[in-house]
Amino acid sequence: MAQYEKLKKHLSYLFLNTAPESGAGSECWSRVGKSTEWTDTMNAKTATYDYIEDSAPTDELETYKPTTSMPLTAYIGDPVYEFVFDLYQKQGTGSQAVTQALRVYQNKASAGTAGGTGPAGANKAQLTQVLITIENFAFATGIITFLISQRGTPVIGSAVVAESTDISGNRIWTPVFTAGS
Repeated sequence: MAQYEKLKKHLSYLFLNTAPESGAGSECWSRVGKSTEWTDTMNAKTATYDYIEDSAPTDELETYKPTTSMPLTAYIGDPVYEFVFDLYQKQGTGSQAVTQALRVYQNKASAGTAGGTGPAGANKAQLTQVLITIENFAFATGIITFLISQRGTPVIGSAVVAESTDISGNRIWTPVFTAGS
């Protein structure tokens, strides 16, 4: 039997493409790290059917529409803050508020993930188109809260994340995503 491993928040990653105008393969992935909370709310959509053959109605799960309310502590220079602040300041709508999110989980990808082409040591990952909606900006506490809403079908795969530092000494994370189940 495999040994249990407790989930650690710093070993799961939520990235936003902070340059959504860049083309596929040129994404600018920035880790959402200056938040004290990360809760994916699944927003399940169900339907109830009262089948003739059953004495009571039956609920069926039709789809999910995940959202994440993200309270971000504002650090000028943090690429995620700069991206979200730009949406706040310009009150971006439509395609201006659309980008990609990449979730990389602590869970290790199994053999054969990404069609057997995923790199060794990869973790389970999910790439999605998302809509960013600004909820509020509390200037007194320096917290800007935004909603990340999934758009469409997620792409399941695996990812490897490398950690390094920039010339100012800030930690940066670079994910490499491979699609496949």
